[in-house]
Amino acid sequence: MVQRADPLVVAPPNLTEEAARRSLLEHFGVAAETLTPLAGERDQNFRADTAGGQRFLFKISNPADDRTILDLQAAALRHIQLVNPALPVMRVLPGLAAQDHVAVTGYNDQPYLARLFTFLPGRRMPNDALSTAAIRSFGQTTAELGRALRGFFHPAADYEILWDLKHASRVRELLPHIGDDGRRQQVQRVLDRFEANVAPVLPTLRAQVVHGDLSLDNVLLDDEQRISGIVDFGDMTHTALVCDLAVAVADVLHGRDDALDAAEAMIAGYASVTPLEDAEAALLADLVATRLATEVAISAWRNELYPGHAAYSETGEPGCRAFLDGIEAAGFDAAGRRFRDAAAGLPYRGVPTADLLARRRRVLPSSPLFYRDPVHLVRGDGAWLFDADGRRYLDCYNNVPVVGHGHPQVARAVAAQQRTLATHSRYLHEAIVELAERLTGTMPGPLDAVLVVNSGSEANDLAWRIARAATGRCGALVTGHAYHGLTEATHALSPEEWASGEQPAHVATVPAPDGYRGAFRRDQDGWTQRYAGLIDDAVLALGDRGLAAMYADPGFTAEGILAPPPDYLAAAAGRVSAAGGLLVADEVQAGYGRAGTGLWSFAASGIEPDMVVLGKPMGNGFPVAALVVRPDLLAAVPRQTELFSTFGGNPVACSAALAVLDVIEAEGLVQRAGQTGSYLRQGLLGLADSHELIGDVRGTGLLIGVELVTDRQARRPAAAQARQLTEAMRQRGVLLGATGPDGNVLKIRPPLVFGREHADLLLSRLDDALAEMR
Repeated sequence: MVQRADPLVVAPPNLTEEAARRSLLEHFGVAAETLTPLAGERDQNFRADTAGGQRFLFKISNPADDRTILDLQAAALRHIQLVNPALPVMRVLPGLAAQDHVAVTGYNDQPYLARLFTFLPGRRMPNDALSTAAIRSFGQTTAELGRALRGFFHPAADYEILWDLKHASRVRELLPHIGDDGRRQQVQRVLDRFEANVAPVLPTLRAQVVHGDLSLDNVLLDDEQRISGIVDFGDMTHTALVCDLAVAVADVLHGRDDALDAAEAMIAGYASVTPLEDAEAALLADLVATRLATEVAISAWRNELYPGHAAYSETGEPGCRAFLDGIEAAGFDAAGRRFRDAAAGLPYRGVPTADLLARRRRVLPSSPLFYRDPVHLVRGDGAWLFDADGRRYLDCYNNVPVVGHGHPQVARAVAAQQRTLATHSRYLHEAIVELAERLTGTMPGPLDAVLVVNSGSEANDLAWRIARAATGRCGALVTGHAYHGLTEATHALSPEEWASGEQPAHVATVPAPDGYRGAFRRDQDGWTQRYAGLIDDAVLALGDRGLAAMYADPGFTAEGILAPPPDYLAAAAGRVSAAGGLLVADEVQAGYGRAGTGLWSFAASGIEPDMVVLGKPMGNGFPVAALVVRPDLLAAVPRQTELFSTFGGNPVACSAALAVLDVIEAEGLVQRAGQTGSYLRQGLLGLADSHELIGDVRGTGLLIGVELVTDRQARRPAAAQARQLTEAMRQRGVLLGATGPDGNVLKIRPPLVFGREHADLLLSRLDDALAEMR
């Protein structure tokens, strides 16, 4: 590492105006008609105006900056001009001997190095005059400057400077210079957080040469508040990239009454050019606070060292204190969430929940909401969801984000494809072909054809059309409380949604294999075979219509997450085939590794369904679904009938689906679901020993049902208690659903990134809620 004298200790240059004028003419050939001193913390600066109307910046450098440091700055400026000529940085003007810097002499023959630059137009502006658009633009320019320096390095860049946030621990040495006890303790708290939370992580982040001091002192703006000049590269160093943004936020905004709000605008502007990685965004609030604390400490120290410097310090140090006070008043965690949200570019922030709810009820009267007090969500991350107030909720309910909310690999795939090409599948494109090949490669041999659509309802609807065409029959068989979609055809196949007396004539129901409260119990020999035997009676009930297809969710999710042994589905498949019907495995809720035994939940039964429906989790939140079918069945559809969906199979949707398959494989999520699910079920069984309300715990992988009963002997369903419990868990920051014919089964169906630490939290909160109810 290059050793550098500390420019905060070394006194700044002291050339007289006459010496500066003489040096300009002697070394650069510039005859200055006027020299105007400019403010500077460490260097001495003059604006030089010639009689011919030319204007230059003449900079006499602090003695701490030797020739290698000045070479670094000159090389960086030339690199920026080459990479991004639009950035308004100074140009280095060589002297008469073609050198970038020259030696000049101050008082008492003190030698200094001096340089000449182009003079940039614009003016400095107080931060309270900056518009939100200007602040956002400031963030964008900070990112663009960082991008221009990406790939640049110079041997002198690896030096220590106290302003570099990675060296913030050294600021602790300056604490005795802060006279105010409360302020000293505040700076100490910030440094404590830095050393505990930030310092261990900084070395793992993206690092490069950065400007490191994009403050209002070093930026000029035009009349439209656009940045017209970036000056003073004296703090440039190699450090974590996110430090550049943290410095800009702290130095530009300190002193504003709305500093936290304005910070969000600047961060969003930066992220629109250079997106922040999750680890960077997580540290941003602490880094901003550390920069503010550093300025408070350094100002106090320099005021003692150079009493004449106090006036300069007072231009910024009070604002730093105010910004720090604002962060502490908001809370570091709350400020951190706000900064992370801003970096993520979240839309729709700041809408009051009550207003939003009223608007929704007016224009979406038929759209239901969970919970008496609806949860107003603004973002998700892994197994967590966050509301508009920054409160986080453990998501134990949603199977749509199967690889976790906001998974970066899926998000990148969607964004990259959206930027590149977003059209429909009538054009030839690799993504839909690759997706179909990947899906069929996971299925039993006969399932070789794929139709990509938009939703599970659409896929189930399509399966029904194919089943009727292939069999010449029109009768359907479903379990008694199943759900298979919301189209007219699939609503007819969804008893869960039927109104009283609505059962269609072409649909027969068969009791689901409920081994806890059904007609046949798990403690009876052959109970699954007896349930399968009821299929024969249901087929007879169809009469002359005949059986076209039976739809089965292998997890029997809407039925209360029954998860019967594999032999039930095997026996059912045999009876459906014997009746001349087709078996449609609806994997919309139980598929994509949720069972923890394989990618598809039907596989454990060893069956080969005639069709497989995929939906909700397929795109991790991006709308995409598919029907995988035997080619001979597909051939039965009249040739003139096109099975085409405009958006189905579009390149963006297929890219999302491919990324989901990649993540499941790369992160071992099927195995994780099996292991975590087993651990969670054991914990739930332990709770059952303590809480009489729990009658049964069942499921496979991360599809688990907890049946609540008011009487274990009679097994009476506790529907009211289930509703009460989901509300209580919501209040405790855990989101659960309830399912089953009586609504008394807790549905636990989290993203597959759910781990043991999440399971422990769920168990703890559930134990607490159950104890309160008892």
